[in-house]
Amino acid sequence: MDKALSDGLLQSEISRRKLMQTSTVGGLALASGALSLPFSNVANATEAMPTPEEKIVWSACTVNCGSRCPLRMHVVDGEIKYVETDNTGDDVYGDKHQVKACLRGRSMRRRVYNPDRLKYPMLRVGARGEGKFKQISWEEAYDLISGNLKRIIKDYGNEAVYLNYGTGTLGGTVARSWPPANSPIARLM
Repeated sequence: MDKALSDGLLQSEISRRKLMQTSTVGGLALASGALSLPFSNVANATEAMPTPEEKIVWSACTVNCGSRCPLRMHVVDGEIKYVETDNTGDDVYGDKHQVKACLRGRSMRRRVYNPDRLKYPMLRVGARGEGKFKQISWEEAYDLISGNLKRIIKDYGNEAVYLNYGTGTLGGTVARSWPPANSPIARLM
């Protein structure tokens, strides 16, 4: 390298402010380029027509934020292949604003097929915290729940049973949630 050029580079002053501005602009450019790549594939997927063996089943998000966003489940042979948000209307804010599911809602397939998901009632057979359970029937589970509720009410009174009321997807997706006294869980209690 030319001595004059190297001396000039070594003597040039770069302020902290200029370094931060340049780094910020460069970082934003890199981040925006990296973020746009996977989403372009998703945009193309929503325009694709389903194959003849694929059917689209409408569902609702059950992440407990309360929105219950509509989900389009792409199902082949009874298995969800992928999930997309509602893309059938105009996304114009106003009377008929189209609600779009977030990434948590669009990850519903992972929740459905998670290997740790419980699919049937389990009864603890070991000490509390030991992690030992056995599968029981739904009838056995209902009998245990009702028997324990009756025992608690008999021994301690109605006030000993706490009814955890909440809104969100549990109330709206599973059952009517308002007014609280009309929900199935309130009627059970």
